[in-house]
Amino acid sequence: MRMIFSTIAFAFMLVSSAQAAQVWLTMDQVRPYKLEKPAQNIVVGNPSIADVTVQDNQNIMLFGKAPGLTNIYIFDENGETISNLIIRVRSSNTDMLTYYRGTARTTYNCTTNCEVTITVGDDRASFSSVSEQVKIKLKQAKTAAGVDN
Repeated sequence: MRMIFSTIAFAFMLVSSAQAAQVWLTMDQVRPYKLEKPAQNIVVGNPSIADVTVQDNQNIMLFGKAPGLTNIYIFDENGETISNLIIRVRSSNTDMLTYYRGTARTTYNCTTNCEVTITVGDDRASFSSVSEQVKIKLKQAKTAAGVDN
């Protein structure tokens, strides 16, 4: 009986030490996150939803890429779990206007003037058109700055 109780108590300690913390991110924005202790390895469940930039072994930047749910495991130098972050990414609704024409969706950023913006889930034609314009503008800026690719 004592052995069963010890086993259950040990299992509970393992589960509680690796409990998941929930973090909300906004798409296309970063958020600093301080780790409890130094990290050695970080694994992102779905890097198309969220990603990580390492500042140092105790400070990371979490980046929301697309609306959805994923997780990030963080391990110490011994391979022990420091944290399991449940990452929930939401789209920014502030100053955003979503326009539907039948089933085709286009999103506008209306901070000062409403301008088409790239948002996951928009109509392919609108998304592709704006994406191409952004690429051209970036290329022009790099050329003007004398930067290759």
